[in-house]
Amino acid sequence: MNHPYIDELILSCQMAKVSKPVNKYVITSLSDLVKLDKVGNAIYIISEVDGNPERTYSIFEDFKSRKERACAKLNTPSMVLYVGSSTTGIKNRLKQHLYEGPNRTYALHMKHWFSGSYKVDVLEFDVPIEVLQIIEDSISHNLKPAFGKQGSNNK
Repeated sequence: MNHPYIDELILSCQMAKVSKPVNKYVITSLSDLVKLDKVGNAIYIISEVDGNPERTYSIFEDFKSRKERACAKLNTPSMVLYVGSSTTGIKNRLKQHLYEGPNRTYALHMKHWFSGSYKVDVLEFDVPIEVLQIIEDSISHNLKPAFGKQGSNNK
């Protein structure tokens, strides 16, 4: 029996396993987003700096329960808040998480509840979208972020 889907998936996994970022950036404020002007496909890791993961988790849980905005899924407390990717505009996506986005867009909306320090590690890759998703899922699996779901948004 022929299994083209499985063959493609195995090939994508093999590519993901050996892929390395072509550029790395660190964002610690909204003004740093200018560094990302020409970034294409990228994975981002939002982390709390010198914070209390249990307290941060509790504050976000309370914010999410008010249902004022679409919020990321709750997982378990962690210094890593979120792992995500973007293929259509990393700057805009990070603004939705760090500052403000549409109420119905699933994001962290940190402006509304987070008062600590953060950093965002941005890893730019030159790989197909399917491979980027596998890399993102692997990073998320390893880092176990406090918030967000694994897998692409089209599942």
